[in-house]
Amino acid sequence: MANQNQNIDNYYDVIVVGAGISGIAAGYYLQKNCTSKSFCILENRDDIGGTWDLFKYPGIRSDSDMFTLGFAFKPWKEQKVIADGPSILNYLNETVKEYDLLKKIKFQHKVLNASWDSVTSRWSLEIQDSRNNAAIVLTCSFLFTGTGYYN
Repeated sequence: MANQNQNIDNYYDVIVVGAGISGIAAGYYLQKNCTSKSFCILENRDDIGGTWDLFKYPGIRSDSDMFTLGFAFKPWKEQKVIADGPSILNYLNETVKEYDLLKKIKFQHKVLNASWDSVTSRWSLEIQDSRNNAAIVLTCSFLFTGTGYYN
């Protein structure tokens, strides 16, 4: 159960789950518009990109045009309107680098459980840190899930 007296290192104002398109966008907007709020992005895998990093089969591409799928804060500038997977992944990597979001991402952090505590008004997340097989608990006031269809 979340504890109001927990270690400050385990508390964030916002926790974003997933470092795909949605999680990257959330990270950008939090960094830009909520400068006084602490946040991290938890990613189960060891790289960003979600679907675009997970699936590598030949011919993978977007179903939507990239002007719709891409970020308003970083317009798509490639000629291909319907982009292939590697181009989209490159776009996501450029975005993370350009806006210095990598420092906010905790890779190999799998969320096992999330529960809301009405007494403390906080989320408590049970996390499996796959790097060292440690079980940790993180808490936050706001939880954003950008896990995508395949998670």
